[in-house]
Amino acid sequence: MTQQLPETCKEGLLGMCQTFQADKAAGVSAVIQFKVTGAEPGSYYVEVKDGKCSSSEGEHASPTVTINTPSDVWLKIMRRELDPTTAFMSGQFTFTGDMGTLMQMGSWFAQ
Repeated sequence: MTQQLPETCKEGLLGMCQTFQADKAAGVSAVIQFKVTGAEPGSYYVEVKDGKCSSSEGEHASPTVTINTPSDVWLKIMRRELDPTTAFMSGQFTFTGDMGTLMQMGSWFAQ
């Protein structure tokens, strides 16, 4: 089955749960906050808890990780056009919060 690639950063962030793999996130409780700048500014968060995933527009009161990213960078990451580790190491996005959660979150979503 071929996954539909997001056309916009907002579409990709709000649609992340469509590719959620509960078995890979067993026992995880985390909130990933995205603060997006650039052509598509906005705030979104993805919550993983009790084997379920939800995504919302807005800001969460207590995120586990906050990712600050230009919309074009995160769209390329979601479309698999840019490696997230390379993007982070080269300063294309920043984060605050739990590094372990940041490193694991990619495995929670189908590629």
